[in-house]
Amino acid sequence: EELYICTINHTDALKNNDVQFSSYDAHVTIVDDKGSSFAVPLNSVEKGTVAIIAKIINTGFMGAKLINENRVIDLKTFQTTIPGANNLTITSKMVLLQKKMEKSAPQLVKLAKKADAILKKVNLSDHRAKVALCLDISGSMGNLYLKGKIQRFAEKVLALGCRFDDDGAIDVFLFGMLAHDVGEMTLDNFPNFINNIIDKYPLEGGTNYGKVIQQIRNHYFPDGRGMERKTPFISDMPVYVMFLTDGATMDESDTRKQMIYASKEPIFWQFMGIGKSSKNKGKGFLSSLVPSYNEFAFLEKLDTMAGRYVDNANFFSVEDPETVSDEELYGFLMTEYPGWLKLAKEKKLLK
Repeated sequence: EELYICTINHTDALKNNDVQFSSYDAHVTIVDDKGSSFAVPLNSVEKGTVAIIAKIINTGFMGAKLINENRVIDLKTFQTTIPGANNLTITSKMVLLQKKMEKSAPQLVKLAKKADAILKKVNLSDHRAKVALCLDISGSMGNLYLKGKIQRFAEKVLALGCRFDDDGAIDVFLFGMLAHDVGEMTLDNFPNFINNIIDKYPLEGGTNYGKVIQQIRNHYFPDGRGMERKTPFISDMPVYVMFLTDGATMDESDTRKQMIYASKEPIFWQFMGIGKSSKNKGKGFLSSLVPSYNEFAFLEKLDTMAGRYVDNANFFSVEDPETVSDEELYGFLMTEYPGWLKLAKEKKLLK
């Protein structure tokens, strides 16, 4: 007899927060059986989590009739006044993501559970963040890509991303001489993702960190255009960048400048080197030697560099991305990030 067309602000309804739909850019279009279209912008300034857009009444002798409602109510009112709404359960997107992972990416489930265990230890079980993976495509990385080690590493970062963000995706960036934004690695496209992007973006003859750091900053916070900020930028969600390289950069000055600029933005940079340094993790031949040459001396200095608004980076290295266990890797990735989150809130980078 009655059919209601409604839109639920899922995230805020789950948290029982009444907000304004006008804060979001969304609309609903209803098309009837005659092809007539009714566009309804979700731009109400009323506070609530459910927009009652319209209802269809099917009790009149002329047949079904569409009636405009256009009102916003809270979840409790919705469940007690709209027919059938009392049977509705608002399920966490993370629960839905877990079900999707079990169905379409079972190989990531074990990785996600290992990440969960580490996040629990550092009290970040319910933490939310955007995750980015930044990969070196200089020529010396070729063997790692060829052997599938970068693909497997990317899957570990994706599993972490699925614990930090309910969209089931991570943003991927590449750098060599140039910087590239290559889109998202998702639960749907991850199995051959790395091979596909290397086919499209061949290895390059050089390494520049600064260009891709600027590009990542501009991707998440375009208002700053990748330049210096006079005041800190505050956000309700941080960005965690996993930055993987096997060699020193050719643009040290630009990299220092970009990291100082980035320290006024809610981005944490986790640098991981593949090769020889005094911060090697795991076991291996090189770790048993006193390094005569440190490929990552610059990154070690960057880790403790002065002049930043906050300490926004951490660095460690491994001889091979597969010489450490998954549990160890996730532990290394969470060494300084929890402390940065606390500092970022104190410094008004995070709400």
